[in-house]
Amino acid sequence: MYKLFAIDIDDTLLAKDLTISRVNQKAIQKARKAGVKIVICSGRATSSLWPYIQELDLVQPKEYTISYNGAMIIENSNQRKCFYRGISQTYTQHLLDVANQWGIDVQLYIEDDLVVDRITDRIHQYVVMSGMNVVEVGNLNTYIKGETIKVLFNGNHEVLKKAVVELEPWIQGKLHMFFSKPEYLEFVNIEANKGLAVLHLAKELGIERENIMTIGDSFNDLYMIEAAGMGIAVANAHPDIKKLADYVTKKTHEEDAVAEAIGKFLL
Repeated sequence: MYKLFAIDIDDTLLAKDLTISRVNQKAIQKARKAGVKIVICSGRATSSLWPYIQELDLVQPKEYTISYNGAMIIENSNQRKCFYRGISQTYTQHLLDVANQWGIDVQLYIEDDLVVDRITDRIHQYVVMSGMNVVEVGNLNTYIKGETIKVLFNGNHEVLKKAVVELEPWIQGKLHMFFSKPEYLEFVNIEANKGLAVLHLAKELGIERENIMTIGDSFNDLYMIEAAGMGIAVANAHPDIKKLADYVTKKTHEEDAVAEAIGKFLL
């Protein structure tokens, strides 16, 4: 029996209009009544996830959320940090230097704020989608004074791939680097990813790996798909993710893939 179900948000639980369908909502509540711990696990900031946490009635004691691609775990009832791993100022500075060379927009996540040089069209689109509070500082290089929770390069996919080639020799053993979407290249602490966070939370809750189920669609979900006893990819997932999943849903995120997974494995 699976006791913990970690669910990615974007392109997994949410439809294209960024809403949770009634079918998915009902399935999640049935799973909760059956004793399954539901954990939202996303690359987004905690503040960006909060409306969905409230909608799912997860603002309760002993309910948890994994945010920033596994860099933070909070208990929902009091927003107490149960786990946190940040990126050092030195590493952040290096990423800023590389981004500047390639003309890539950079987003820094500091506490619950999205900190940027300036609000470009790309960053504006992200802010509209995420609902985050954005702080425009003019020069990120002089603004940063300590750790950053997450760094995101927001740009053209082909340009981002060139940045990846440049960064790969340097980044080994320092940070995790992955695409959450073709236009989003993300960086978190080497000790933080969705898989490690799910396993950390499960250990704290006394849940074994074989009793964990996860579902996602993209490369930032790969760690938790591989970490779980049952790692699921939605039908709209990247082909490389599908190859490594234990099960691929027949339905996409537009067709209630999460409800399909719950019906098949949890109820």
